[in-house]
Order: sequence, then C-alpha cells, then structure tokens
Amino acid sequence: AASGQELTFPEEQRSPVVLSLEAVQLPVPWLCGFFWTRAYKTIPGPTLRAKPGETLTITVENNLGPGPGYDTCDLKNANVGWFMNPATICALNFTNLHTHGLHVSPSGNSDNIWTMLKPGEKFTYEIKIPPNHMPGLFWYHPHVHHATAAQAGGGAHGALIVDDPVGYLPKAIEDMPEKLMFLSLVNVAKEMRLEHWGLSKDGGEVQTTQYMWKNPVYPEWRFDDVDNFMNEHGDALGLDSAIAPQLVVNGQYRPKLTLEEGKWYRLRFVFASIEQRVEVYPRPPEGESGAFCVFQLLAKDGIYLNEAPREINRVYMASGSRADVAVSCNCASHGENRCRAVLQYEAIWQPMGFGGMAVTMEDTKEALMSIELNPAQRQDDASSIHYFWAKNDVGVAPPLPQFQVRRPCYLSDLRQVSIAGNNRHTIELPQMYPMQVNYDGNGKVWGHEVPEPLDHIPVGSILEWKMSGIRYHPFHLHVNPFQIIEVWGDPYYQVGDWHDTLFSTTSDDATIRVNVDGFTGHMIAHCHLLEHEDNGMMSFFQLEGEEGAHFEDAWKYDAQCYNLDYPGPEIQPVPSVWR
Repeated sequence: AASGQELTFPEEQRSPVVLSLEAVQLPVPWLCGFFWTRAYKTIPGPTLRAKPGETLTITVENNLGPGPGYDTCDLKNANVGWFMNPATICALNFTNLHTHGLHVSPSGNSDNIWTMLKPGEKFTYEIKIPPNHMPGLFWYHPHVHHATAAQAGGGAHGALIVDDPVGYLPKAIEDMPEKLMFLSLVNVAKEMRLEHWGLSKDGGEVQTTQYMWKNPVYPEWRFDDVDNFMNEHGDALGLDSAIAPQLVVNGQYRPKLTLEEGKWYRLRFVFASIEQRVEVYPRPPEGESGAFCVFQLLAKDGIYLNEAPREINRVYMASGSRADVAVSCNCASHGENRCRAVLQYEAIWQPMGFGGMAVTMEDTKEALMSIELNPAQRQDDASSIHYFWAKNDVGVAPPLPQFQVRRPCYLSDLRQVSIAGNNRHTIELPQMYPMQVNYDGNGKVWGHEVPEPLDHIPVGSILEWKMSGIRYHPFHLHVNPFQIIEVWGDPYYQVGDWHDTLFSTTSDDATIRVNVDGFTGHMIAHCHLLEHEDNGMMSFFQLEGEEGAHFEDAWKYDAQCYNLDYPGPEIQPVPSVWR
C-alpha cells in the first residue's frame, strides 16, 4: 500500500483454517516496484485466534511451483556452519508450519518441524492448546531447515492470538481497543541472494532472475546487480549499490493510524525478519508541536509481566519477538483540529563484536508510521466548575492500574527453586564460527543430517542454563518458555521476565530457567537470525518420560497457579500503584 494510507489489519480467522502458501508480489514503494516472494496469500497472513483448551486445526497447502528439495542440497562436501554459505540454502519450495511461542506438543501432527510438504502437497495440523495456556500473542511461520530465512523472513508469516478468558484482566485493560502491528523487515537484496543460492541448485539462471518493475534506481534491477554480502548492508559501508532494509507494518509502508486523544489502546507488536533487531519508539513530528505518546508494557512474547504495566521509552524486538504495549497520546497544543505523532524505528545490525561488546555495523533510522489524533472535546468556559480540569487534563488518558494475572503452573516463578546439580548447564551461541549450538562446551552443526540431541531431559524437570552469545544471536526455544534469572543492565530484558526469544541489548551473558512441562518429544533450540539457523546454528533436546507430567512443587512457589481450566480471577493483593 502507498505511504500515508490508513493502517489496515489482517483478516481474523478461527479454527478450522486453511493456509495456502503461494508466490506473491510484495510492493516495495521505496523502490517504486515490487518483488516476488512467498506468503500465505497476503503479507502478513490471516490472524488466527483461539481460546485456551481449543484444538487449532490448520490445513497447510503448498501451492508453490516445483523447486529443489533436500536431494539437491549439496551438503555432504559443504563447509556447513560457516555464514554466507550457498550450499546451506536450499529446499526453498518445501514447507511446513511452526506455531512460534505456543506451549504445545512438538510431535505427530502438532507443532512438528519434521513434517515436510513438497510442492503440491497439503497437511492438516491438529494443535491442542492446553486448557491452562497463558493467553497472549504468538505467530506462525514455516520452519524448513535451510529455507526458513527465505520463507519466514520473506513474508510467510502471520499472528496467532490466544484469547484472554473473561475476567482475566482488569476492566481498564480488558476494554482497550486492540491494534495488531505486524512488523516485517523487508531486505530485498538479501531475499534475492537467498533465492539465487537456493534455486540455482536446480540448474539454470533463468529461475533465479527477478526484475524490479519501474525502478528508477536500478532500471533493470536483478540479483546479479547486488550479488554480494556487502551490498545487503552497504549503507554502513557507503556503497552506492546498497539497498537498505525497510520496515513495513501489516504489509504497508509508512501508513497512518487514527486514534482518539486521551484514550488507551493496546498495540500488539510482532516482529519478523531474517536478521537484525528493531527498536520502536514514539516522537513528535519534526517542525510541529505534534503529540506526545506514552508506552506502558503489558506482556512480552505472549506472557504477561509479573507486575504490569511497566513504563518504557521504546520496544526492543529481535526476530520473533512480540510485545503488548498500552499506548495513549495527547496533543501538545489544543489549537489544532488534529495533531500527530510518529512511530520511529531503528533496525540495528550487530553481526560481530569483541569481548562481549557488539559492534553496530548498520543502524537504519526511519519513520514506521504516523499516529493521527482526533482531539478530545474541551470546555474553555472559565465560569465552568470544570474549567481547571478542562484546561489541564482533557486529552490525557486516565492512569492504568497495576495488576497481576493468575498464572498457569508452567509459568510458576522459578527464581527461588533449588536446582539439582545435574540440571545446571551452559549454552553457547558462538560469536563467529562455527554456526552451532554448544551445550556444556560441545555441539555439532545441524547440516543435512539431524544431529544427536544435546541431552535427554525428563518432563517435569527444572533446568538452569548459563547463556553466552546472546548479544550476537537471539536464542529461541520451542515448546517451553524460559524465565530470566540473571542479566546485566538490560533496560528491556529484566530478571523475572518470561520469554521464548532472548537477544540482550547490553550483555552477552544471562542465566535462564526452563520448566520442562507437559510434553515429550523434541524441544528445538536455535539462533533466530534465520540465516544463521539455516547455516546450522540449531539443535534440540529430547524430552522423555510421562506425557502430561508437571513440576510437582509448582504450588509451593505460586499457590494460585493452575494446571486445568482458568479457575477465576482471584489473585493475591497487589500494591495500589497507578501508572
């Protein structure tokens, strides 16, 4: 969509749903053209909604054309584990489905990344959401090894929302209008390179050529014009041929969102990209008095904060992160019919570093969208008893109550749990090479063959992992979220917070704990810079024992946690603090 149009939202669907993966044209108005990519008909795809306890039935149809599969991936002699390796990008038209962040089974026809659909095939997933699943914001995307970057990073993604039960939230939070903000970082040059590397294995350059339509910058723009790594990030290196990545929201480039002044809204952010992290924050427009906006953080990665809301200046997101943010805006001057603010973003690329300090090699700063406010009605009559209120407080949203939610037992606070010595381990995501996940100092690149599991873990265990490398590699864990136990000086990732994706802004190290709850099968762990994952920085843990087992002492650390249906809103009193 063209710049300045009103923001639109993906269609919402409930189970059963059909997701058709197709070749689509993604507009890139900053280049006056488009390019072909893969998506579920639109970018993003439909927003899927479900309730705790429901079964999510999703039929995935692979309607992509014929393309090379693993039989054409020349990995036997490839130096897998090295970044920017053409031999590790393949199977671009094979697909499957991952429900990122859901606490569900990874086996059978559930969230199983071993499922593989060739072009022309379809498969029906039956994903049973536990009755005690935390309500929140998640997302879905393909997870075919060696093709995840091209597919999930190229536009094949959509939001997935587990609804809040009635009475789960304070009324002030429950009544907020929701606005989905699906952020897709479009890196045209990188997508072209991945396409070239992947499809050229089937022979013939004709398949890899993509032309930009009516492009005044590159009249006959194609991969061969930007065929090296430096041109993907040339803004940082001063290359004239560079094409900087741009961020779109709900598939639109620099749209506007019209809101009412002095009213709270719940912005539900999802961030999808091949690499880089983004920071999003409000600012007044240049040259205008404009509007001021307040951000209050409610939840991260689909899990409510232990105490919410938390005032923040900006939202930090790695590829795969989500954030629920309450926002309210008010006009700086009351003399205009309308005022506006700008949501700004910075897309930051930090691929290497020294001694735990990441070097920023690219920092793209652009406007994401504008927020236009319809001003609140004001009473300017000085004789009115409401005069003082009208002149000072109309247009300012009422404060939000601080609140806690009743939590499922798989999210019981782990900070005081005593951890057995054999459940304490280290995980390293190497700063440079090889591209692998190291566990207690050992690891293996995930190439063409599936490696042995890093460990065998009984369901019901509590694990403690000392992490390193999280300043360069966002760590993502399937099946079970994790709680931060230690982290140094990070303004966004704080002790006690829960996540499924961690990419620290300040420290290369952290300590996390995992409640291995409920499900047997493979628990995938990988870097969520998607090309790193495709290069081999992925592994898994084999979860064993009794299906449905839980951490038996969860009640000791949260007496009101629950393993079945949400029992009701009773929680322990919280301080009467208003935000």
